[in-house]
Amino acid sequence: MPHDTATATGEVSRQADTAGVSSAVIDPPRADGHDQRRPDSWRDLAWSRAGAIAVVLAGAPSTRAMRLSVRVALLATGSITIAVAVAVTLWNGLGPGPLDVFIGAVRVRSGLPLGPTVWLVVGAMIVLSWLLGRRPGPGTVISPLIIGSVMQVAATMLQSVGVPDALVVRIAIHLVAIGAIGFGAGALIVSRLGAGSGELLAAAASDRSGRPEPRARMAIELSWLVVGVALGGPVGLGTVLLALTIGPSVAVGHRIVNGAVEQIGERSLAYATSVSPAG
Repeated sequence: MPHDTATATGEVSRQADTAGVSSAVIDPPRADGHDQRRPDSWRDLAWSRAGAIAVVLAGAPSTRAMRLSVRVALLATGSITIAVAVAVTLWNGLGPGPLDVFIGAVRVRSGLPLGPTVWLVVGAMIVLSWLLGRRPGPGTVISPLIIGSVMQVAATMLQSVGVPDALVVRIAIHLVAIGAIGFGAGALIVSRLGAGSGELLAAAASDRSGRPEPRARMAIELSWLVVGVALGGPVGLGTVLLALTIGPSVAVGHRIVNGAVEQIGERSLAYATSVSPAG
């Protein structure tokens, strides 16, 4: 976000002032053409942590663009991972999650393909959330478009693959798919480009009802399941497995993705601080 970038840049400036460090980013040249920086300013700059950050900021073509690129990549990766994983739960035949039970029921009743059905249901959730006072972010709108399209392709490809006969194997496949959904959801959360449609609706319902968000989310999930089953949606052992494990799966997925992103950031900082003073 621009606000995050501005805050980070301001923090760099304050740290640099404290350390007695100057740079082209923090202290631009004067308008009269006299640069107040010492000839060895970049050498001094590389010795401090704040200075190393400033070097990265000054040397990068566009820090804001790079950060946005990473966030968009996380959004795309998370959306594709979720789409393929949900397609696997549908192919496996053990029963999808509560929302997918409802989507399956709408698909059976309407005769629409899987992709447009996902867009229809999720779009309705986003509009309802907005009407209840929760404004969606760009990722909230873009992610379902990716998920619907990729899920349709993945489901079509999986039709040519036989489902294993052994129940144990199918349960194992289902659990792996749930883990993948958690990883994808974690990537979407870390991208900070907008809450998922389910999270957005739960937050809006919590705001309106005054109930805690987890309870609102549980009530919504139960509603998807009850209405979906009543309309003929697919349900089974996999539905129970997903309902019991999706929360921990998302928590673990978020921790893994967030840790990986932080590690990459730390390595970038370590590289910047290792710049030779003579460089």
